[in-house]
Amino acid sequence: MISTVSLRPQIASFPTRLLTSCWADIAGYAHGVIRDFGALAADTATSWLALSVVVSQLADATTTVAALANNLPEQNPISAAVIGRWGIPGLLIEKAVVASVVVFNMARLRGRGARALGLLAVLVGLAAVVWNLHVAA
Repeated sequence: MISTVSLRPQIASFPTRLLTSCWADIAGYAHGVIRDFGALAADTATSWLALSVVVSQLADATTTVAALANNLPEQNPISAAVIGRWGIPGLLIEKAVVASVVVFNMARLRGRGARALGLLAVLVGLAAVVWNLHVAA
């Protein structure tokens, strides 16, 4: 029996090459994110600001719930839509997502840019807390 042998090397299919390339990109990106969060944790001032971002979002959610308990409407249109659709659990998830996005971007920015972003997020969160307390009082 005679068989044909091809001298051309086998080329991987397009989907296989695409998945291999994407997987390599994702692995490199994940390594970079881990490195960035390590740098964030090493910078004491930025770490405290990141923690303050989380606390300010939690305080905003708490005062919002207190204002809603007093039958006051939510003034933030995004939060109002989230509360209207998913209730208080949706509000808590929204605040967790906001805090996560800010902290993630603080880790990616590093240095003064991270501190500026963290400070801005804390000020906005605390302004919302003060407003909620003013309205609820």
